[in-house]
Amino acid sequence: MPVMQKMSARNAAFQRFEAVKRSREKRAKQRVFFVEGVHPIEQAIRFGWSFEALGYAANTRLSGWANDMRARAQADVEYQIAPELMDELSEREERCELIALVKQRQDGLRRMAQAGGSPFWVLFDRPQSPGNLGTVIRSADAFGAAGLITTGHGADFYDPQCVRASIGTVFALPFAGMESVDAVMAWLDTLPVRPRIVGTSAHGTLPIDGIDLTGPTLLLVGNETFGLSKAWKEACDELALIPIHGAASSLNAGCAASICLYEIARQRAAAGR
Repeated sequence: MPVMQKMSARNAAFQRFEAVKRSREKRAKQRVFFVEGVHPIEQAIRFGWSFEALGYAANTRLSGWANDMRARAQADVEYQIAPELMDELSEREERCELIALVKQRQDGLRRMAQAGGSPFWVLFDRPQSPGNLGTVIRSADAFGAAGLITTGHGADFYDPQCVRASIGTVFALPFAGMESVDAVMAWLDTLPVRPRIVGTSAHGTLPIDGIDLTGPTLLLVGNETFGLSKAWKEACDELALIPIHGAASSLNAGCAASICLYEIARQRAAAGR
């Protein structure tokens, strides 16, 4: 059973929720992150994440769904939060029934390496926007990727904007942040089969549908402003482009990733994989 506590003032518990929500440094140091909403909390429970704390507005009748999630989350601590403080902690116009501090996981690379068959992974190089990162996570999950990696200094997987944009799929898809191209290459060398590295660029040499994507593949998505780094372009086996028409010279990173991921799924379905 969780420890039950009341939060009726901006005490240390309130400040911790607020700090973890706002600060990447605090999230990294304390190894927890802020989640709001019954649906993402249900997704976290479904995929085996652990809860440090759960909170809800005091003197408010919760739905059966929310109470079910309270029971299943098995948080270390539950807070009955004064409604005005719950409003302050909420990221939404109308507050959700539940908020939580969820414990971070460090097993992303191990889970990615366990993918069987002919897996493919996505790598997002130096993502700037946590919203874009969440969008790519959502598409990667939808089209069957075995995981997502980021390289360099970029958006935080545990940023509330990323969690929200992923629509809860951040809890389903293994992910990991890695420092450099060399670190990723060393990890690829540990896999049973070295995947084909396919980058995306407006200056690619082949259209994405002209590349065989049915085997083990690492799909690279570039930074929203600068695209792929020089080091990643040099590491690619193929540099693909998405044929586009009109005034724009390129697509939003999330849109481009989704198109490429659909093409991977399409080819594999056609090949019976």
